Amino acid sequence: MDVLNPEDNSYDDYYNADELEDFGLCKKTHVKEFSIAFLPVFYSVTCALSIIANLTLLILFIRYKTLRKVLPLHMVISDILFTLSLPFWAVYASSEWIFGDHSCKAISLIYMVSLYSSNLFVASQSLQRFLDIACVVSTTSIISSPKRNIIMCILVWLLSVLGAAAHVSFVATQKFHGQYICTHHFDDKPGWKIYLRFQMNILGFVVPFLVLLFCTVRLPCVAVARSTLKVFRHDIGFTVMFFLLWFPYSIVIFLHALQDLHIFYACTTNIHFDFAIHVTECIAFMHVFINPVLYISLNKKVWRRLRNACKTPREYLLEESNSSSIISTLDGAIELKAVQRYQAHGLSVSAERPGNFLPEPM
Repeated sequence: MDVLNPEDNSYDDYYNADELEDFGLCKKTHVKEFSIAFLPVFYSVTCALSIIANLTLLILFIRYKTLRKVLPLHMVISDILFTLSLPFWAVYASSEWIFGDHSCKAISLIYMVSLYSSNLFVASQSLQRFLDIACVVSTTSIISSPKRNIIMCILVWLLSVLGAAAHVSFVATQKFHGQYICTHHFDDKPGWKIYLRFQMNILGFVVPFLVLLFCTVRLPCVAVARSTLKVFRHDIGFTVMFFLLWFPYSIVIFLHALQDLHIFYACTTNIHFDFAIHVTECIAFMHVFINPVLYISLNKKVWRRLRNACKTPREYLLEESNSSSIISTLDGAIELKAVQRYQAHGLSVSAERPGNFLPEPM
């Protein structure tokens, strides 16, 4: 699902005869066969894993009020919205677009809004933690933390909707070689295609990654307690994972933009880029279930609640009884040591004063 064309396996580039190499057609049948065989399976597996991971985290947020935070909750909502679009792309990858023109625009809108917002919410969490710690250290804060989180949420959704609107305005369905495709149609406006590729790179990768990197680098400078060092481990985990998931995809999008500028024009290069966009895109889309899993694993409170929720009543009672027996054993040991200490103290006093139970002579 190329960011500019919601499903690559049905694109004009796979069938057209515009690209020539040594006066021959540039055929992309291998790319089409790969996408038909691989993408439906990948989208289905990713959808299933995402539903499990995100619903697990969402249930924990609903069940335990102490775990509920604004920005992580919105990140989960964004990932769930992204997950809802995957079944449509899986069906599209296996055949053609069968859901109509209005659904093409609606699903593309949900897909792009959730893609942008998910990455921005990951960055916003690090920024929120950094600002909270910085304000505590400096003891100065113009805006309270709850209000700041609400402002961040509004800005993220607003930027995501505006960024997605530019994409959706060019999305439509059309019949091509007897099949309906849902894709971008730039007609005589090729500059918009290049612009949207750079917008995807800047808003989808560069801005979130720079925010994550800044917070990760600056946090040790303001961290003065162990709790803030724990937050540092949380931030560096998300920063590294975000880079591994999205950097390859961003590089390939940038190369596609250069190809649109006719810097690369060889047929073999074009085919390699198409394979690369599929592979790196699939890596990037794994964020939809990696984000909640990473959040749970790096947050000890959330992990502890999940671990306790997964235990059976018998295991829970057994653990409680074991912990109680350990505590009672420790208490007994403490009492025994106290008695022994008291007896030793009494013996030492008796040795110094044999008649200590009688009044001393005047």
